[in-house]
Amino acid sequence: MAGARRFEIVEHLTNTELNQAIEEAQKVDETRLVRRLCFVKNLYDGKTQQQAGEAVGVSQLTSSRWAREWNERGVEGLRPRFGGGRLPKLTPTQ
Repeated sequence: MAGARRFEIVEHLTNTELNQAIEEAQKVDETRLVRRLCFVKNLYDGKTQQQAGEAVGVSQLTSSRWAREWNERGVEGLRPRFGGGRLPKLTPTQ
């Protein structure tokens, strides 16, 4: 692939540990985390960010964000963080 830049990925886990993390996430039905860990596994296997992102069906922007989060915080960086949403208009007594 001409012009594809290699992105340095921090190996927080060994391949075996990464496979175990994927299996554990599957057991507890954390599908979002499984997808993100599979993305990292693709990077470990030598794919570019774009190829790894395409393999799990995400955009280049998302794959860049996931790679950055992985490098900075490991598995915890890939766990989905939900903002909690909008506060209800009604009080509990209403």
